Amino acid sequence: MTRRILLILLMTAMCHHAGLFAQNKPEEKISMTFYALRNMYVDSVYVSPLVEQQMMILMQCLDPHSEYLTPEQARANEDMLLGPSAQGFISAPTEKSISAILLDKGIGYIDIDYFVQSTIDEFHQVVDSLRKKGMKSLVLDIRDNPGGFFDSALGMADEFLPVGSLLVKTEGKHQPLSEVKAQIKGIWEQGKLVVLINEQTMSAAEIFAGALQDWDRAVLVGRRTFGKGLIQETLPFSDGSAIRLSVARYSTPSGRSIQKPYKGRSRDAYFNEVNQRSATGALPAEAKQKAYETLVNHRTIYGGGGIAPDLFVASDDEMLAKAVEIIKDNRRYKQLLTTTSTATWTSFQQPNAMLRLSGTMPDHSYDGRYLVLEHHHPVYFDQVTILDSVQVNDRKFKMSVMIPDSLHHTIGQLRMSKSAPTDLPSTFGAQMILTPGAIQADIDSTGVTLSGENLNRQFSDQILQAERQWRISQFALNGHYNSLQQGRALTDEENKERQQKLDAINTQFMAAYSDHLRKNISEPYASELLFRYPLDRYAASDRAFLSEHCNQSLLSQMRQKEEARKQRANYFQQSQKATGVGAHYREIIGEAPDGTPLKLTQLIQPGHVTLLDFWASWCVPCQQEIPFLKELYEKYHPKGFDIISISLDKTKAAWLKALERNDMPWTQISDLKAWDGPVTQDYGIQAIPYVLLLDKQGNIALKNLHDKLLETAIKEQLAM
Repeated sequence: MTRRILLILLMTAMCHHAGLFAQNKPEEKISMTFYALRNMYVDSVYVSPLVEQQMMILMQCLDPHSEYLTPEQARANEDMLLGPSAQGFISAPTEKSISAILLDKGIGYIDIDYFVQSTIDEFHQVVDSLRKKGMKSLVLDIRDNPGGFFDSALGMADEFLPVGSLLVKTEGKHQPLSEVKAQIKGIWEQGKLVVLINEQTMSAAEIFAGALQDWDRAVLVGRRTFGKGLIQETLPFSDGSAIRLSVARYSTPSGRSIQKPYKGRSRDAYFNEVNQRSATGALPAEAKQKAYETLVNHRTIYGGGGIAPDLFVASDDEMLAKAVEIIKDNRRYKQLLTTTSTATWTSFQQPNAMLRLSGTMPDHSYDGRYLVLEHHHPVYFDQVTILDSVQVNDRKFKMSVMIPDSLHHTIGQLRMSKSAPTDLPSTFGAQMILTPGAIQADIDSTGVTLSGENLNRQFSDQILQAERQWRISQFALNGHYNSLQQGRALTDEENKERQQKLDAINTQFMAAYSDHLRKNISEPYASELLFRYPLDRYAASDRAFLSEHCNQSLLSQMRQKEEARKQRANYFQQSQKATGVGAHYREIIGEAPDGTPLKLTQLIQPGHVTLLDFWASWCVPCQQEIPFLKELYEKYHPKGFDIISISLDKTKAAWLKALERNDMPWTQISDLKAWDGPVTQDYGIQAIPYVLLLDKQGNIALKNLHDKLLETAIKEQLAM
């Protein structure tokens, strides 16, 4: 009887609530469940704690930055409840956000603790104050900066970038793409700038750093930033609680995401990841799946894991000193803004696996100057990765370097940052193997001697010692025969003897060199050393063995480079013939100083005599010739004489500055590719200044005549 009553009651309840349980959407289950708890559960239920708990669980199933705030938490974070206008905000302190001091030699230091509404005004005040004290360069410290007001961070970026520069992009599934650009002339758009960052540089501070890096405006020094690139919007409830929901993503001007990976990780693992970076690396492996380029110098950068510095420095205590070193070293500063950062490689080694390098220089003339440790691509030697630099004091130097995985056991070069006429050749590029451990490098007039770490010691004893003996033998041989030549000319027999002895010295060296490479060809450095000399310098048996067992990718690149060189040489020779006297001019495609696309065919007027002037801002003889060209233009332009200057500059700013300085009244064009572009190849140009005079039909009337001879030719073409 009891079971029958229960069954009747259950059926009655189900019929009564049938409309409730016929849900159309999955999310209706939640409201239905709480309805059932209130109206059907066997006991009394206090629903509010269950709702609070489920809200927390629900938000934790999303990204790590979406969260539920109880009324108490929401009141405690009242400043956070400003919605999208404070999208990057963590907290809103009322004390000053900036502190500043002037360091030595006109270097200012400004520390931004967080971005608040007053930050920009504070920045103007301290910059004005430091400038009055002589500030010429700036170190900006945003380490441990948790973010702050989104608008304030963008306003600060605007102070460093020209009007119209893209600062940030935001986009979400339900939020359309939005772009913010610089709108004002900033207070520090010129002048050296180094920005210090670390793993506690977060959110709005990362947007700021990313914008400066993308535009190659600042050198970033330190450790990779946190990696928070999500925008939260705060949605309050009537009871005072709220949810902070991620609604969009930031991306930097180049398009890369700041947000580090979070799927498949617990929240604790996500937030604690920063404590493991000395082991897990500068960027997660998945971040390297998509590369980006900076917008000015086209360096490779990566997205998806925070902002990686241009120069990795492990210790906070060393960052400021390193920043000051970089600012003082113009060449180093420029190199860091034009080469791909070593900090963007997938991983760094443990601190105890660092290359610890110390050494001595030949004499005290090197004191106060900087040594640079770098890696050159073994085939494309102009592709340089800078690893570190250090100042020489009392003939001594010392540095600790984190070697990227990809450069382990490759060849590093230690050279002076700036050369001087008195520098010994041995300081132009002392070689060593980039590997963890302690290395002592002692440089003298004959080369470098390495001791300490085992692989480098063997390299020094075999390769470097063989090179040293090779140089000494050549020097002694040349000295002997040069002394004979002081009173008379060498006989044919003596010249033959000299060449035979020189060949023997070279053969002996290449035999020792090849023997070492044979024994170590499995090591990356051996393949790199193989391509330091042309393959035809090796004995046939050595060449065959080393070619078979070396890094095949590098071998392929070397062969491609050699083939490309031959093709360029052939085309160059053809171009010289094809642009001889009587030939028609060739097309040149470039742009005007204002960026307007131009073609040479659009510029040459039929019936006019035209001078094609190939020049560049860095070419001193070119600059010296301009006044004479102005005289020719003023004298003969009214009679049908035109000049078109084709710049071989690569940097537009340098080109425009030279144009402003020289004030040339005729047409200007450039493809901004310098010697890498088609212009020099198409016209067979080996050096500048270089001029071609075209007759009234556009045919080449003369090549590379200057001064009065050029003027005479112009008059002849104008039939004067």
